[in-house]
Amino acid sequence: MRIDVEDIKNTLKDLHGIEPCKDVMTFFYDESGNCRKFSLTEKGVNSQDSLWGDFVLAGVAYDGTEHKIDINGLYQALEFKEGQKELKFKHLYHNSKNFCAFMESSRLTAFLQWLQGSGLFIHYSALNNLFYSLVDIVDSLWEDFPQCIAYFWDIKNALYDFTVKHCNEIIDLLFRYDYPNITQCELFCSELCNLISCYNDDNEFDTGFYLELLRQMLKAAGKKGKLVFVQNNEPYILVKEYYLLYLERCEMFSQSKHFFDEELTVQKQLRDIQLYENGKPLNNFSFEKSHKNIYIQISDMVAGLLRSMFVFLDRLTFNEALNLGERLREKQRENFNIILKSLAISDQKCTLLIKNSNTPKNVNDRMYKLYILAGAESV
Repeated sequence: MRIDVEDIKNTLKDLHGIEPCKDVMTFFYDESGNCRKFSLTEKGVNSQDSLWGDFVLAGVAYDGTEHKIDINGLYQALEFKEGQKELKFKHLYHNSKNFCAFMESSRLTAFLQWLQGSGLFIHYSALNNLFYSLVDIVDSLWEDFPQCIAYFWDIKNALYDFTVKHCNEIIDLLFRYDYPNITQCELFCSELCNLISCYNDDNEFDTGFYLELLRQMLKAAGKKGKLVFVQNNEPYILVKEYYLLYLERCEMFSQSKHFFDEELTVQKQLRDIQLYENGKPLNNFSFEKSHKNIYIQISDMVAGLLRSMFVFLDRLTFNEALNLGERLREKQRENFNIILKSLAISDQKCTLLIKNSNTPKNVNDRMYKLYILAGAESV
């Protein structure tokens, strides 16, 4: 299959006003939270970990094609022992009771300080599996309701938050209707509408207003028997296209080189895809064994750290974050602060270095809590 990256970049610019990155950089990647396929089962989903945790493709990058790092300094910071095959996040997290305890780890502080002074940029692309599974319901409605397009992100936020609160009931509903291969569209829409009616308070100053808007749209779609993006698909399979996150990075940063940790499933999926730019084949990525590439090993630690932090932040309420922020020890706050600053530096370098396939509300909530825990002066 041929893909012209100019088309992808132009679409990004037209839809979001984001200019493509023209810098020459070198990227390294590892992943965290890959369940291969995220699917519905009779008991819910095949992976509870993937239900509440993002798939994260992340790592480090540097400007240009060459960059020197202090590898010995890194080994010393992590107390790397002779005989260890390679650096891994699981070794960094070793024996931590929970994420908050991990944030007090001296080795984590040493790693973050080393990373901060290394000249490397953090980058990531994170996909919220639950959001990605639901979003096609809303996207199926816009054709018949173009007048509501300005509210579609608010509606997506509302549906996601509603599902989080009533997850078992929504997941059961999806399974019973062979989602995303709905054949009884009217019945599906009617049952989802009834759930919303049962729980929703349609206060116009609350997300309930957008849920009520969604309910009215679903009623109309049910009568037409049409939810185009959740029909004629493989039943029960919610997410299987994790390879698209790999491909997207190569498209968006087409002038750069990309080195991924070996992942046989993804390699097989990308085998028949050829990128083109300006009419010429673009071969800007490869897969490497992690034990032979120190940058991929560092990327493993970055990916594991970011995913664990996202799960931790998602579980915190705002009040819990505020209370925790007052009780954090100096080292914990310092570590949160270094992470926050590192993300800000990457975002300033290029907005595309930080990518979230998630609800804007959830992303903003995470950052707000991170600001609180980092003791930042402003949010």
